[in-house]
Amino acid sequence: MFLRRCAFACFWLVLGLFALRHPESAAQAIRALFEGLALLADALSLLVSAF
Repeated sequence: MFLRRCAFACFWLVLGLFALRHPESAAQAIRALFEGLALLADALSLLVSAF
């Protein structure tokens, strides 16, 4: 459990430092992630509505 908490804290620390050091790249990565999630949601809604 301790290692999981350390890994979680390290993940957010690295992500935060990346966003602070490279804001343009971080913004593009977040935009791409949300666009991918939106496409996944659209595909799931089409699949559910088909049945």
